[in-house]
This record gives sequence, C-alpha cells and structure tokens, in this order.
Amino acid sequence: MVAWPMNFSNQLVRLILDFYREDPEEYRAIAVLQNCHLSRRWGTLRITCDDARTAEDLIRAIDCIREPVAKLRLAKRMKILVDGVFTQVFPVNAPGYGVDSAAPQWGKSGFFF
Repeated sequence: MVAWPMNFSNQLVRLILDFYREDPEEYRAIAVLQNCHLSRRWGTLRITCDDARTAEDLIRAIDCIREPVAKLRLAKRMKILVDGVFTQVFPVNAPGYGVDSAAPQWGKSGFFF
C-alpha cells in the first residue's frame, strides 16, 4: 500500500466521506476511498487505487461517490485508475444529481419576482 502524504487528496476524501457521516451503510460502501489518492484537473476527479479490488469496490459504490461530487460541484466526471493505469470513466452530471440535470425554467429565477 502506498502511503500518500496529508494534502489536498485527503481533504477531498474527508469531504466525500463526511457527506455520509449520518448514513453508516453508505459510508461503509465508500470507506475504501481512504486507501486511494484523489486529485482534480480539468473537471475530472481522478481516483487512483492501489489495487484492482479497491477499484472494483469503488465501481460498485460509484453512485454513493457521484452524489456528493455532483452536489459539491467537485468535478464533471470521475476516472478510476489502478496504479496509474486508466480503468473507467463515470459522468457526474447524471440525471438526478443536480450539476447539469435540470433544464432551466423560465420565470423560476430568484432574481425576478
């Protein structure tokens, strides 16, 4: 296991995990995120895993990761990598997750009364 330094990656992990601090079932589903390195660049959240098993666990729980990433507007897509090798890409702006999911409605702006 690679020991990642305390930095922006750990802050991202904590931010996503804290989203589920009162839902222990979903928290456990994504707890393996603590064993990964996270980084953001060009609208992509890169999740680098140490091994394939961790990546598979995250892929199974991708919706639990997608929701906080979308609601906090951290990224538009997520890439899961194993030892730096690309595995899979997931869109964040999927229907129901708020980033670009709803079409604008005329007259619903808070700016106009």
